[in-house]
Amino acid sequence: MKKEIIFYDNHFLSVEAFQCFLEKNGYHKNFACHGTGDANEFENLISKKTSVAIINICGMPTTEALELPEKLLAINPQLRIIIISADPEVKMIKKFFEKGIKSFLTKTTDRQEFIHALEEVIAGKVYLTDDTKNALYNFICNTEHMEEKKLSRLEALTSREKEVLQHICEGLRTKEIADELFISTHTVESHRRNIMQKLEVRNTSMLVKYAMSNNLVN
Repeated sequence: MKKEIIFYDNHFLSVEAFQCFLEKNGYHKNFACHGTGDANEFENLISKKTSVAIINICGMPTTEALELPEKLLAINPQLRIIIISADPEVKMIKKFFEKGIKSFLTKTTDRQEFIHALEEVIAGKVYLTDDTKNALYNFICNTEHMEEKKLSRLEALTSREKEVLQHICEGLRTKEIADELFISTHTVESHRRNIMQKLEVRNTSMLVKYAMSNNLVN
């Protein structure tokens, strides 16, 4: 029994064109190729014999698109999923790969690249277009930069400033912090200003939120 390649596009004309494309490139010899423009029917077409599912999410609500891979993999855990999208929006790409897809293709993908991607996925590999790789690379580099920046901000605080920050996040007022650390209220306020300047926040509420969300205090 032949394995299947199932594809979805919300335009039926595109579905027919895609089926012709696969047949023209010889995939019908080894796979049964089916397509639909109905999302509900698409889910029903997936079975244990489906090898690859190709989904054009253009025009599909984001929530629905992100839920689809999990639904399909629940039917067939061995299924290899290719997503086709208009733009390489990095947060969405990450979410799709976390859901278990094998390839994310964009509007820059031409015939030759699509065939290459399909062959890679059929072989059990992951395939990314160059713009998808660049989007992910830039995201990772930016994330690392932000982490380094957070670390350098924390390292810029003196031990006394860290103590003051800890007490501020515990909800202590200036007089209470002064009594706790045996320093003047003026010194506490001076430390508070320096901390906010170093962490680049404008007020105490932002300071507490920043410190808590970045684990700067216990």
